[in-house]
Amino acid sequence: MLRYLARRLLLLVPVILGAALIAFALLLLIPGDPAIALLGQEVSGPELARFRHILGLDRPIPVQFGLYVWRIVQGDFGRSITLHAPVLRLIRSTLPATLELAIASLLLSISVGIPLGLLAARRRGGVLDTGTMLLAQLGVSMPVFWLGVLLILLFAVKLDWLPSFGRGPALLGAVASGNLANVLDSLQHLILPAFTLAAFNLALLTRLTRWALLEVLEEDYVRTARAKGQTERAVIYRHALRNALLPIITIIGLQFGNALGGAIVTETIYGWPGMGRLVVQAIGQRDFPVVQGAVLILALLFSLVNVAVDLAYGLADPRIRYE
Repeated sequence: MLRYLARRLLLLVPVILGAALIAFALLLLIPGDPAIALLGQEVSGPELARFRHILGLDRPIPVQFGLYVWRIVQGDFGRSITLHAPVLRLIRSTLPATLELAIASLLLSISVGIPLGLLAARRRGGVLDTGTMLLAQLGVSMPVFWLGVLLILLFAVKLDWLPSFGRGPALLGAVASGNLANVLDSLQHLILPAFTLAAFNLALLTRLTRWALLEVLEEDYVRTARAKGQTERAVIYRHALRNALLPIITIIGLQFGNALGGAIVTETIYGWPGMGRLVVQAIGQRDFPVVQGAVLILALLFSLVNVAVDLAYGLADPRIRYE
């Protein structure tokens, strides 16, 4: 497994280079002169020439890309044009909030979606199965921005139960400090954004769990276990569920990656101070160094999640061997 892990980590190098190329191309794809697009039409000639030299835009494109990659290797993601701060510092200050939201939504999807899928599969064709699938279809069909607005109107405006904007104290920090008031404040701010982000993934995970379990329940070894007199609970949890986990694990990994990207809309709706909101503001202000840095970090995180999913396969199914 260690050899396999080392090989997978080495394969991340061309992936990151590809992401760097895409991020670098963002600046080149700006219509017209990128320096004018960043500074505005009112910039004077000498200032424009100086800025083009700072960005390296007066050099050949291959040289520009080489210098860009070299700066990234050194941990230099550039400097924000509008916030006048290093891009890496801005990302480090906002990424924990995004990870907190993404992990909370993923845990919510797993803790609710898998049990609902199990119940639907065990009651196939019944009222519970039909109702669960209808709710899952609704969750898949509901746009994130529309669901967020509805939840704000209901729980924040009409009922006044939960806050609709901002983030409380960092949840892990609040738990570590043992301050119950901070923990409750953090959870109150987290509930609506986490559920909004989790709704689609929860519905998809419910449908997938039901489908995977129904496929496994038709296998011969399941019928054999029932013929031996094992309880239905033992058949479901000891035999069927474990063999149905592989597609579920795959979707969970993809969902976490999608949650990191999908957090952009959710963070904008709820004013959540994460990296997604930072990217939206940077796009609106044409702050392309921030956008480039965010693209690279998200690509790296998504690649690491894929490696973790591959390793989780071996834990779920001991028959899998890593070579």
